[in-house]
Amino acid sequence: MNYDNLAKKIIVSVGGKENIKRLTHCVTRLRFELKDYNQVSAKDLEKETDVIGIANTGGQFQIIIGPNVDKVYEEVKKELGEFRQDDELNAPKNKKSFKELPKQALDTLISCFVPAIPVIAGSGMIKVLAVLLNFSGILATDSSSYILLNMIGDAVFYFLPIIVAYNAAKKMNVDIFLSLVIAAIILHPTLLTLGEVGTTTSFFGIGVEIIDYSAQALPAIFGVWLLKYVDKFADKVSPSIVKVFLRPMISLLIVAPIMLIIIGPLTSILGDGFSVLVNVMNQWGWLAVGLNAALFPIMVLTGTHNATIPLLVQMFATQGFDAIFLPSGLAANIAEAGAAGAVAFKTKNKGLRGTALSATLSALLGITEPALYGVNLRLKKPFIAVLIGSLLGGCYIGILGITAPTFVTPSLLTIPIFAGTIPNFLLGLTSIPVTFAITFLITYFIGFEDIVDGTQENQMDLISSPVKGEIIELKEVNDVAFSSNTMGEGFGVIPVEGIVSSPFAGEVVSLFPTKHAVGLKRQDGLELLIHVGIDTVKLNGVGFESLVKQGDFVKKGQKLLTFDMDKLKEEGYDLTTMVVVTNSKEFSEIHLKNVGQNTTNAEVLYVK
Repeated sequence: MNYDNLAKKIIVSVGGKENIKRLTHCVTRLRFELKDYNQVSAKDLEKETDVIGIANTGGQFQIIIGPNVDKVYEEVKKELGEFRQDDELNAPKNKKSFKELPKQALDTLISCFVPAIPVIAGSGMIKVLAVLLNFSGILATDSSSYILLNMIGDAVFYFLPIIVAYNAAKKMNVDIFLSLVIAAIILHPTLLTLGEVGTTTSFFGIGVEIIDYSAQALPAIFGVWLLKYVDKFADKVSPSIVKVFLRPMISLLIVAPIMLIIIGPLTSILGDGFSVLVNVMNQWGWLAVGLNAALFPIMVLTGTHNATIPLLVQMFATQGFDAIFLPSGLAANIAEAGAAGAVAFKTKNKGLRGTALSATLSALLGITEPALYGVNLRLKKPFIAVLIGSLLGGCYIGILGITAPTFVTPSLLTIPIFAGTIPNFLLGLTSIPVTFAITFLITYFIGFEDIVDGTQENQMDLISSPVKGEIIELKEVNDVAFSSNTMGEGFGVIPVEGIVSSPFAGEVVSLFPTKHAVGLKRQDGLELLIHVGIDTVKLNGVGFESLVKQGDFVKKGQKLLTFDMDKLKEEGYDLTTMVVVTNSKEFSEIHLKNVGQNTTNAEVLYVK
């Protein structure tokens, strides 16, 4: 994968640097917030072999890359240069419609947790280590080493309000230090000395409920959201000479009491509702795991699977394990692998077999997008098999009672952690082959419409005319360098319009200083020269205007250059435009279509 080239193509396809408001990434996806989503060229992205798929959901345009997303992300950042990803202050403020507000709220909520997932997962693994050391007889539960090890693992959950406050401040462009202080206030140990949890104390005669805010995320998030507006007010009313201390003082005196009196109790009610939801799901047991597993591929498809992250984090912070979501994800991931594996076994298309085998391995290791977009969804019926296999595999995992003791990606590599949560470790390990086999067999027997070699791929073999006009054979061109095929095979066009457009998505590899010719390179290596007129090099660029520069990546149909037909005719030049594949010898077959016809971006040349 050429990360530099891919980054350039992605920026062009999302409407250019000026159309990007914010760029982030997760485990497999680049996530763009754009000014105008209508500028996105989805078809160009879908043609990229290194792009697994795209999704437009949750207020984000998502480009699915796979496990190399971090490298592509870094290259995109380099291309963006001085672009400030975390600052929307200079971006146009588009009013959000009422329908968009829930999406924006969900995106903000998820953003408060996602950056902390690695440290949350690492902390959880430390707690697992403590359990294993106790199980093996190395550490007793009352030993100081065991207690301190657990403390190290618990710290991230205890101080979760501070972590989410930091992420919320970055997402909402709020003063980070004020946000951290707001979170620290509700965690201050003095609060719990004023009474038992659930009782009340008073603040200037107003009742304040005593709440243990450790491991609670929502109070801090809503507190930072309130701070965003209060701090603007404080900044406005504070005289410049005393603003350095008066602004934060006003902000704290307004936000902190509101958090303690109103926000804290209200979010506690939300937290209680979440606990009720978890208890209901736990009561459903194996059926809840199966149903969630069946929904998981659809959530990945729509990009909403990250919506469960806040629930997961809160679950680990409160009960210390997850019996629903991650076990469901394990079943869904293995089901994706099973369906792709069946496709690899059954297809007669060598290219598809290679893709499916690679996708199977990727899904077994926890990255399902190659299997989902590249194989199962593409062939439709295997995706149906994935939903059924996820349901049945999830029910089996639920019956075994497998739970996740920490936040890890469900995969073949992490199954020992899952399987270790039930008394019979070997029985837990069977969840992988059972789920894989169920989905494999369903896919194999319901079948799929196989891709015949050379059918779908033919679209890549067709080249349209870059200029509107009559198509002629190259041998009819009045220039021996072209008519003799010395330059390569291709065709000529007698133009009726002075516009040259790119016949495919590719890179501008050469642009003559005289602007009369341009060279393009397609992603499969095909090199195309477009030469406007005969001997027009003598004009030194007069009558021509270049709209691109060398090194640019262009979309199919994008204008490359224009030429003044009337002026060139007055000067006595033949305007016949030659279009040749300069590396023709690298292709086994090249033949011409639509000779003698007037064409408007019709497919003219077949190259294979």
